[in-house]
Amino acid sequence: MDEVLMIRDNTWDECRVLEYLKISNFKVTEVSPVEKDIAYLLPGKAVVLVVSNDSAVCFEKCEQLRKCTEVPIIVVSDSDDEWTRIKMLQMGADDYITTPYREMILVATIQTRIEQFRRLTRLFGYIRVRDLVIEIINRRVFLNGREINLTIKEFDVLVFLAQRPNRIISREEIYSGVWHDKGTEYNLYCVSTYVKKIRKKIEDEYDNPQFIETVWGVGYRFVA
Repeated sequence: MDEVLMIRDNTWDECRVLEYLKISNFKVTEVSPVEKDIAYLLPGKAVVLVVSNDSAVCFEKCEQLRKCTEVPIIVVSDSDDEWTRIKMLQMGADDYITTPYREMILVATIQTRIEQFRRLTRLFGYIRVRDLVIEIINRRVFLNGREINLTIKEFDVLVFLAQRPNRIISREEIYSGVWHDKGTEYNLYCVSTYVKKIRKKIEDEYDNPQFIETVWGVGYRFVA
């Protein structure tokens, strides 16, 4: 389930998009723009939705958000002024939608932005698969919004697998890619040990893994 951070002020009397998002299987966290520290709410979020008829509020939130996240930002407001639209995009918004709008078009825009962001960043800085978030550049991992502490090699093994989703990866390939060496039988056993340690930290049920599957006699597969 993708998570949306919705920043909405009191000037927005009706927000039917909230129920449309929930119907579309999004988890929504609402916060007022008067909230100064919103960085702590961002881990695990797939997109930020700023809903306000106050252009100054939208400008401020876009600027604030772009300092601490790269996830898509979509602004919804009633101003159709060309300068406002250009300025909003310059401040960091990925989309600027004006009223009146059709709720399902907005939901489709959100879904499209999320998928675009995942495709563009999978190899570079950010991987999100269901409730698991991997920030490659920052070397941080979150599960259900809670940070998971991994060792250096645990993180490297997880990223190596996550960057090759739904592919069967042999232990030899993992060892060569992470340790940059040809593995002996002992080294390949170490790969299995690291995978077990990662599973204990990110899987709800160790014996029924949702992220890293074992393909017996072959290797592992990261399920995206």
